[in-house]
Amino acid sequence: MLDRIRRDVWETFANDPERLVHIKGVVATALLLARKMRIDRRRILIAAYLHDITKNISEKAHKALIREYYPEEALSDLTPPLYHALSAAAYVRKFYGIDDAETLRAIGSHTIGRPRMTPLEKVLFLADYIEPNRPYPIAREVRAIAFEDIDKAVFTAIDHSIRHFEKEDGHIPKAAYAVRDYYAAKGACHG
Repeated sequence: MLDRIRRDVWETFANDPERLVHIKGVVATALLLARKMRIDRRRILIAAYLHDITKNISEKAHKALIREYYPEEALSDLTPPLYHALSAAAYVRKFYGIDDAETLRAIGSHTIGRPRMTPLEKVLFLADYIEPNRPYPIAREVRAIAFEDIDKAVFTAIDHSIRHFEKEDGHIPKAAYAVRDYYAAKGACHG
């Protein structure tokens, strides 16, 4: 199955070399974090390769996939740039027959996370945020933290994202605040 997934990803993004570079960076970073956290290699590879599989589809196609597998309210607090997380999870379930709930949750929450993430979910969330091709300085800071304290890295990443979008007057999903509050309550914002 992994060979098919890799081939599909390369074909899907054949005309989007930047996306392929990003996916390769996520895969490499996810493998490093997964090894440290003793996460099943196959599961993290599936999630890392497929986390952006629907990135370049139309808004209408995102919504159709999401509505097939999620309640209507799943779309209510998201902006179109975030649709791809849920539509990718739906796509993976529909076209690959993968029904592993944790892998699907990792893909579906890789953009803003969720409270009480499993190690697999945290690894994908962070790998997407800190892969080496990310141009923003906070990615380097979070990358250094991730290999020492994964919960602190999750808190730092979501807290920075929220503060950045608040400054830009951008829409921030309520779920993002819930993630930040959860990891702050765990003490991840200290130390």
